[in-house]
Amino acid sequence: MKLSLLSVSVVAFMLSGCVTKGYVSKQLDPISCRVDILETKNASLDQRVISLESRLATLESQVSQAQLANKAMLDDATARATDSAQRAEAAAASATQAADRAEKIFELGQKK
Repeated sequence: MKLSLLSVSVVAFMLSGCVTKGYVSKQLDPISCRVDILETKNASLDQRVISLESRLATLESQVSQAQLANKAMLDDATARATDSAQRAEAAAASATQAADRAEKIFELGQKK
């Protein structure tokens, strides 16, 4: 009798603690769905990041090219401005000399 009672107790204990595959599936299905949704979102976000990195690289290249073009234009404008300033100084010096000569001629004409 003791052995039967012990056997019944062990079987009852085992049955109460056992989890069926159906129960596990029922509990894990919502979690599995959520994981699938998150994996899909993660893949989508990865694609967007790759796309944005590509666009960023393109924009960085375009900015670099624009900076080089602007520097070239600035250097050219600076060279032209420097040349113009030198020509203006030369013209001013020539005009000063011409004015001095005209003044001397005028003075000589006045003395006669």
